[in-house]
Amino acid sequence: MKMRPPHWLPWLGPLLAAGAGALAGEYWLGGGFWVVLFAALFCGFAPILAYRVWKQLHHRR
Repeated sequence: MKMRPPHWLPWLGPLLAAGAGALAGEYWLGGGFWVVLFAALFCGFAPILAYRVWKQLHHRR
C-alpha cells in the first residue's frame, strides 16, 4: 500500500520558518540579518518542496 503525502505538510512552512528564524537569531546572531533570513527561507520552503516531490513520486507509481 502506497502512503499518500499528508495534505497538511506544506502548511508547516511558516511555522518552521518562524522557529528557524528565532533559533538563528538566538544562537547564530553573529551572522546578523542575512543568516536569520536564509535560515527562515530555507526552513520555510523545505516542507513545501518535500510535499511536491513526495506527491510527484506518489503519482508516478
